[in-house]
Amino acid sequence: MNSADYGFALPNLGVTLKSLIERGTRFAICDLATNVFAAQIAQDTGATKDSVYKELVASAIPNGHFVAAGVIAVTRAQEYDYSLLTAG
Repeated sequence: MNSADYGFALPNLGVTLKSLIERGTRFAICDLATNVFAAQIAQDTGATKDSVYKELVASAIPNGHFVAAGVIAVTRAQEYDYSLLTAG
């Protein structure tokens, strides 16, 4: 039920990743956190950190851009009137 077709029937009022991307929304993905998650997943699954990291990068959301440190990217973007919204 994460479809814009449901419109106002959903709590998100039909706003989906697809609709945000179509409006030009840019998503900053923290590369530092991605590496930490990759290491944890690798440890839990017996895979290598590099293979998990590559899979995470390959499956990133469209219009997602990896940045060295998310907090720095957000701070810099806010200097240019961007807003911060976190989910999760």
